[in-house]
Amino acid sequence: MTHGTIGVALEPQGRVIMRTLLISVLITACTGALTAWAAEDTVASEMQRDVVLRALVDELDRNMSGLKLEGLEQPYFIEYGLTDAQGAYVSASLGAIVNRMERRSRGVQTDVRVGSYELDNTNYQADDIMRYLRMAGGSSSVVVPLEDDYEAIRQAVWWATDREYKDVVEQFVQKKAFMASKMIEDKPDDFSRVSPTVYFEDRADMTVDLPRMEQLAIAVSEVFRAYPDIQSSSVTISSAVGNVYLVNSEGTRMRTAQTMLSLSVGAATQADDGMKLNDWLDIYAHGFAELPPQEELVEQCRTMADKLIALKNAPVLDAYTGPVLFEPEAAAAVFSRQFGRSFGGGQRPLGSRTEPDDFANKLGRPILPRFMSVVDDPTHTVINDVPVMGHYTYDDQGVKAETVSLVEQGELTSLLMSRNPSKEFTQSNGHGRGALGADRGVVGCLVVTAAPALTADDMKQQLLDACDDEGIDFGIRIESVGESSGGGPGGGMRGRGRMPRGFGGGDRGLSVSPLLMYKVYADGHEELVRGAEISQINTRAFKNILAAGDTPCVLNSGGRDVSTYAVPALLFEELDMAKVDRDFDTTPILPAPLTRQ
Repeated sequence: MTHGTIGVALEPQGRVIMRTLLISVLITACTGALTAWAAEDTVASEMQRDVVLRALVDELDRNMSGLKLEGLEQPYFIEYGLTDAQGAYVSASLGAIVNRMERRSRGVQTDVRVGSYELDNTNYQADDIMRYLRMAGGSSSVVVPLEDDYEAIRQAVWWATDREYKDVVEQFVQKKAFMASKMIEDKPDDFSRVSPTVYFEDRADMTVDLPRMEQLAIAVSEVFRAYPDIQSSSVTISSAVGNVYLVNSEGTRMRTAQTMLSLSVGAATQADDGMKLNDWLDIYAHGFAELPPQEELVEQCRTMADKLIALKNAPVLDAYTGPVLFEPEAAAAVFSRQFGRSFGGGQRPLGSRTEPDDFANKLGRPILPRFMSVVDDPTHTVINDVPVMGHYTYDDQGVKAETVSLVEQGELTSLLMSRNPSKEFTQSNGHGRGALGADRGVVGCLVVTAAPALTADDMKQQLLDACDDEGIDFGIRIESVGESSGGGPGGGMRGRGRMPRGFGGGDRGLSVSPLLMYKVYADGHEELVRGAEISQINTRAFKNILAAGDTPCVLNSGGRDVSTYAVPALLFEELDMAKVDRDFDTTPILPAPLTRQ
């Protein structure tokens, strides 16, 4: 036998296939190299034009190579998120400006990790407490100079990095000691690997139109001068524009431009029995062009005032048990409060315990009726002509947004993931938002659908049919909700789009105070009522929904994690309602000055 090169004789067709495969491999390799070179050129070009980006990248490189305490771990990952923002705020009441403010700010957040992707300083209860205290104290973001001063920006970033590194190396030692004393099995990695992202949007123009905001606030707030029975009212307009940077040691280099305009109207009156009645209108947009016309806003305020006056004179609902129809606006508010945080996935921090209503325990099980499905799709920009404020291309960890099917035919099939892996889901699906090192996935644009989906008339008929089946004289239809509280932290919710970041009501239940609420009788006539609360709307109640509508309300929520919920009308099989039992304030001694006009 001769030893040497092994040759294989190929038929002509085989040579063609082999040649095609080789060409394909070469093209793929060349394309990857060209893409990498193009990304490097893009970053280099942007760094020449953008002092902030250059300062972040240069200080990142320096800290990755030199940040180390003797005998302790060196960072394996560092990430900086810098927000450069210009904001303005104006508030008016009865056609007069009561407050105005304009502010420019720059702040940087740092995420420093020691150890490895498999085991680092995060996902440990002490680390979670530290992050919470920093956020509560307002120090999670370090102030950065407003001027494009390269050295001054680097100085601020250096100080923030040094401070966090000293904290995390100590936390990592504590975490390893804790693990050595506990029985820990099947722990997922602490951080998921992702490909770096290079993505730059044109920088936003850092100006806000405060005079235009004032003009609109004055015009809209003046409506309530014609309603002396409205005890208090206000119109608040907030505008923010900014550039958000993200750079990390993996090679991600991002800059996105973000704008938001919000208009909030609040009004309150008081019934003769002392009960306070409050209503709100919240509208979000990316700019004035997306807001409804001024005439439409004025008309909406008139409608709000008229309904509050009608509520003031409406009878009180003492008690009710039976079917309840939530119209789209009320359904969106309740659904967002119940499930706002429940769909967020991520591992349990060491030293903590899993909550009984954690959705990781419900995967593969029904949480809604079989005819309902839920998808989170941040790629939506508009739904039913309403701007989707929860839209984004990349999340706050630089991961491309993905459409996630969460509930299919009532069954929970997936969760929203950041780069914090869990046993069930090891990779991010582009929902790490709100803070660097996000421990839970956050809603982008949650869309609830039904098959079949019923018209408004059919939903009302279903309510009446359900009442007839139970031998009840009337059903309850709710158009909007007011204040509510849930079993978890952050329990309050203002109706009409206000939803704090907190846990969902879960199995512990969510209490709701309906605002616009009607008795619906078999002959079709309705009676406006007030003063009742719904207790314990929990996951069991959502599983017993009888029907869902075909037209969603698009509810945008503000705050740190901007999210959108598109939810249709929902008919619950049975809820318990009881009269509000509180000691109310007495009514005003003198009539309002507006009554003298």
